[in-house]
Amino acid sequence: GESGSGKTTLGRALAGLLKPSAGDIRYGEHNLRTLSRAERKRLRRDHQIIFQDPHAALNPRMTILQSVIEPLDIIGEGDRQSRRQTAADALERVGLPAEIGKRYPHELSGGQKQRVNIARTLTLRPRFIVCDEVVAALDVSIRGAILNLFADLQKEFGITYAFITHDISVVSHVSDRIGVLYLGRLMEQGPADAISDHPLHPYTQALLSAEPLPLPSDLRDSRRRIRLEGEIPSPLNPPSGCPFRTRCPKAEARCAEQVPEWRELQPEHWVACHFAESNL
Repeated sequence: GESGSGKTTLGRALAGLLKPSAGDIRYGEHNLRTLSRAERKRLRRDHQIIFQDPHAALNPRMTILQSVIEPLDIIGEGDRQSRRQTAADALERVGLPAEIGKRYPHELSGGQKQRVNIARTLTLRPRFIVCDEVVAALDVSIRGAILNLFADLQKEFGITYAFITHDISVVSHVSDRIGVLYLGRLMEQGPADAISDHPLHPYTQALLSAEPLPLPSDLRDSRRRIRLEGEIPSPLNPPSGCPFRTRCPKAEARCAEQVPEWRELQPEHWVACHFAESNL
């Protein structure tokens, strides 16, 4: 989804940094919204978050090794020597040499800092990680390396990601399922291949049409760009009916009068649009 669609707010709620105003957050047999403080503390290490800005996420007064050790200090796991070893192993796993632990954040590149943030998260052996635009601030070459690292860690440790991005091509690289968010509501959700290759919602189609393609100019020109007019509305005063109707090229009177049902039009492929069948 675009900036302002609610991606980061949802991610922070999933990680326990924001308390939802309504609804439930369920993970396995637990409802995270109703847990006691003691239960939440016990389960918190299983649910971690990696922030968008790798520079702001590190304390400039701490060495890299101290930053990676810090989560283990907080939960009180092991002794000093075992914590240092766990942190060193995590840095090695994300492709950073041991000597980098002696440096400070300002001595590292953006890609190295993001790898440090990933290593710090791995020390807790989480089951679920919210990745909030973790490659948005990185160069394209570094971005590919970080995405490949996420894919490798996913296979090695069985980690579940909630990968937040405005770039569907990025999320397709590591995701099994994709959800498209607009103004705090899901417009479409389904298998990654289905969303990328055959989207059913006009908003998803518009997002995909804006993706750059590494093709000769004549092939790029043949692809029709869907241009959305205007800005995303305020969530404090959302449009009636379908929240996307004020910018949708296919909107009709019915869209203002009735909220679209959340329907499964294909196996595990859900969409909230009155006219989605026309795209099947």
